[in-house]
Amino acid sequence: MWPMILLLSLLVPTEFSFAIGTLRLTPYRLVLLAAFVPSLVRLLSGRAGPVSVIDLLLFAHLAWAYVVFGYHHGSGTAIESGGIRMIEFGGAYLIARTSILNERAFRGVGVLIFAIVCVLAPLTLLESVSGIHFIKLLAAKLTGGHFISGIEDRFGLSRAFGPFDHPILFGLFVASALGMVSIRALPRLGSPRERKLPRIAVVIAAMTSVSSGALAALMVQFTLLVWDNKTRHIRSRWKLFTALLLTAYITVDLISNRSGMKVFLHYLTFSASTAYNRIIIFDYGILDVWRNPTFGIGFNVWTKPEWMHSTSMDNFWLVQAVTFGIPGFVTIAMAVILMLSLNWDSLPDRIKRLRTGWAISMIGVIVAACTVHLWNSVFVYFAFLLGMGAWFINVRGRREDATYSAAGGQYEY
Repeated sequence: MWPMILLLSLLVPTEFSFAIGTLRLTPYRLVLLAAFVPSLVRLLSGRAGPVSVIDLLLFAHLAWAYVVFGYHHGSGTAIESGGIRMIEFGGAYLIARTSILNERAFRGVGVLIFAIVCVLAPLTLLESVSGIHFIKLLAAKLTGGHFISGIEDRFGLSRAFGPFDHPILFGLFVASALGMVSIRALPRLGSPRERKLPRIAVVIAAMTSVSSGALAALMVQFTLLVWDNKTRHIRSRWKLFTALLLTAYITVDLISNRSGMKVFLHYLTFSASTAYNRIIIFDYGILDVWRNPTFGIGFNVWTKPEWMHSTSMDNFWLVQAVTFGIPGFVTIAMAVILMLSLNWDSLPDRIKRLRTGWAISMIGVIVAACTVHLWNSVFVYFAFLLGMGAWFINVRGRREDATYSAAGGQYEY
């Protein structure tokens, strides 16, 4: 129940939020507040499987955020901002971690995400073509507010918001579904043509955002899907893919007059000016990390060129390192890496295919987050998507189906 309620709450525009003092309460924050304690109790009681090193790393990251905010801004900010981060990231992760415990639950969430994409796709296609942001304008009218896009068109198309706060967030949300809908996360359709329809719906919806982040997520997922399809007969094919990727990166780094990361950022943007800005952000951000390796800079403004007026940093992973220092970055990055890498060999083939689809979706978001920041509802969705993969870590056995037994404390087949 909680996963469905949370995902639907992410679609409620933030125009419907309200404030209590300095605290802004959005619909999804209300859901997270209601679910946090029950989900935490479920985890600690063992009813959702044993507490893992991944759980500990993520909560170490959240605890470190309290330390950083207190160090830079005092106890008041630590309690308020650290608490919000705990509720948003920790709460969303816990809902998925403690509610999605078997194949049926995982597939149910996958179907719901795809259903959301199908509902949004025609609305945002019309929004992109007409330039009228129907959902945001209606939300503003109902709440007595005003909505002005303020974002320039691209390629003659308006950038669709859907119900989100920015086209980037909308595009990344719908693009993330590609891996899951491509590899058995949905009920199997009939003809090969019908099986392409879910992917077509995801691509159309994502492209209405005209966002380089959505494009990056789609490109990465398509690449991984092609590799998965063409190399099934090769043993250790994902280790081979990783080795080839590292070799390509090192080669580019050696023969190019730019670093591999700068080349990567350049080709994942729509324009040279956008690529240049993101490279500048990366260069200055890394300098701030080395200047403040332990406690980061908190909410203080990062060092940037005098001519750069915007204070936004279009790189989610860099933001973690700059804001929370190296400990903050390492704890969240290691949790993500372990979630993607642990316990593949012991999975039954059917569950392994499901996990491949989830992992491809997750990697698409991870790579896109190198070029955009994740905030508000999509930050929450990222934590939820990460939590979706947790049940794969505890699966043991060879049978094709698995359901967690609370009484026995193990997965049964």
